Amino acid sequence: MLIGKKYGTKMKTKFFIIFFFLFSYSNLKADINDLDKNYIPLKDFIILKFDLFIERNLINIFRGGGITGLKYQNVNYKSEFKKNNNSIITFEAIMDKKRYKSKKYFPKVKDCNQLRNKIFTNKYGYSLFSQKLNNLVNEDIISGSINEKILNITNLNDDTKKEILEKMEIKISILHPNNERSIVCFGNITDVELKTM
Repeated sequence: MLIGKKYGTKMKTKFFIIFFFLFSYSNLKADINDLDKNYIPLKDFIILKFDLFIERNLINIFRGGGITGLKYQNVNYKSEFKKNNNSIITFEAIMDKKRYKSKKYFPKVKDCNQLRNKIFTNKYGYSLFSQKLNNLVNEDIISGSINEKILNITNLNDDTKKEILEKMEIKISILHPNNERSIVCFGNITDVELKTM
């Protein structure tokens, strides 16, 4: 008699456990279905696309570093929307301490331009030997690259893309091991030449 009672209790316990898991699964499934009703704001989605693109293309800055462009130790960035649909992408590039502590090279505006160009077009935009601007990077190429690879969202028409690019600023800080030699550049993201602050 005791054996039957224990068996019955085990069956009830198993039944309640199975019932609990089925009930929990149905609640979980209901929560997943609710995700279809939630949408990410377009601004957040654009910032996410910029972040993913930049993260994927940061490697371009480190390739050839010290030979055809500055050698960086680290590059940090942040992208955000401000008021009135204005947005800003901020870069903080730290020059390689071992290389530039003793070398007499100080960052220039062209280094800011090259950093931006390498991320968004994978081109320097400057001649190899003379280090003068060439026609490989211009406003159309920068905006075309951003439109094609980042702003390729079906809800954005050409006028909206143009407005986003017109209201997008970029600020690049290149930090030299001797802090007094650091430089900060800014401008519109598509400006061929940025300005110093």
